[in-house]
Amino acid sequence: MQEINEELENDRSVLEWMLGQYVRAKRRKKQLEVRLLEINAERDSQIGGQGYDPLPRSGGNNEGAAGILMKLADIEDRIYEQKAKADKSMVNVATILNFLPEESMEREICELRHIDGHEWGEIAEGIPMSKSQCHRIHKAAMYELLEFNYVKELVTENRESYEYYIEKKEEARYRRENQARKNAGNFKAKTKPGKSTEIHSRKTRRK
Repeated sequence: MQEINEELENDRSVLEWMLGQYVRAKRRKKQLEVRLLEINAERDSQIGGQGYDPLPRSGGNNEGAAGILMKLADIEDRIYEQKAKADKSMVNVATILNFLPEESMEREICELRHIDGHEWGEIAEGIPMSKSQCHRIHKAAMYELLEFNYVKELVTENRESYEYYIEKKEEARYRRENQARKNAGNFKAKTKPGKSTEIHSRKTRRK
């Protein structure tokens, strides 16, 4: 029975990750759009900005402008890619949520969370109900969705991608923790649970 529960919880985690793809794609697209505006501002400041001195002329400014144009083109391409990913994810999320009864509280909370991208506090305030109630209803909705073969098949298809996502997320967390320790003057680098590497040991041996 415990193995079955663990498998069900794992399926729920994969499903929640799948449903979150649309909001993540929208967020990433917005980040790229902000970056595009910043680089455009940087390009516009190349001429006539503070401390501008047009002489002597050389290839330096042209090379800088070319670099900015390349950045702009790259980000624009990535924005289009994220838009396409968001559109596809939106269809996938809507298709899954259509299995929930249209006027149900489960569907309303899932749409607010996975389509509109609201935080739990915003959802709780808007309904209104407590955050813990929202979480319980959302969790019940995940279990209900997992009763449908179509959803179960999607979960199976996406399990490997989910595990890869979690692995990369953990690696990023380790890097942030190690950098924070380094900035704080703690020379012990955390690699993985149960392992540690003392960065300063090599320096000590050199002395």
